[in-house]
Amino acid sequence: MVSISNWKKWILYNLIGEGVHNVLFEDQIRKLSGRHFEENLIFALNNLVDNGLLLRLETNKKRKFIVNYEKLIDAQKILNDNRNWKLSKISEIEGEKGQYNSNNINQFYAEPEGYSFWFNLEENPRKRRSVYNIYHRKTDDLEFAAQIITQKYSKILYLGSLRQSRSIISRLWKACLDLSDEKIRGNGEFILQDLQDKERKACGNNRQRGKIALVIFKKLEYVEEHGKKGNSTIFKITGRHPPFSTLDNIITT
Repeated sequence: MVSISNWKKWILYNLIGEGVHNVLFEDQIRKLSGRHFEENLIFALNNLVDNGLLLRLETNKKRKFIVNYEKLIDAQKILNDNRNWKLSKISEIEGEKGQYNSNNINQFYAEPEGYSFWFNLEENPRKRRSVYNIYHRKTDDLEFAAQIITQKYSKILYLGSLRQSRSIISRLWKACLDLSDEKIRGNGEFILQDLQDKERKACGNNRQRGKIALVIFKKLEYVEEHGKKGNSTIFKITGRHPPFSTLDNIITT
């Protein structure tokens, strides 16, 4: 369960965290918090209202909240207490092992609709402090989406399903297989940059899709790490494949 103080910071971040005074409707708060919605969030909201930091207004029978301009300095003090964004890993939270307990208020954005949380990871905590939440579709455990959460924004990348031969994730998997056959680094090893060069369209304008795909393939035990080349991780195919496909039918499709 998230502490009331952290929920206060989360609420205030969504209202004034980017320097713009926003309005939050009651249903927006529930939608933004997604699967994290809980009693402590309601307590935090009511406490901010009771202490005069938020104003609760009603428009067209819809309740909304704004920061009380006269209490803006007090609201900013509460928000600025939580600017180190440091994550600390714990063994178990919310009944799911391997998640992160965090003071990063941005981690409580709602998951993409129709998807279930699978796992998350922290990218380069000393620099960018980004968090990647990985999801699979509730009706297809091989269809994936990733939520990238930074200090300033949250965005979702949809990778499609390994059951669809032309999906992003399938094209990146085929590229991994091709790289393994080409042996450009010897012994079938490759790095993220090789994947980027091999399948630029599926990787998009940045390295995020390729990076996320390799994380997923590693989790599924389709690839494994084989040391480092400079700052880049070296990968190698393990020999495992999606349960319904083989190398031949992936290539022919």
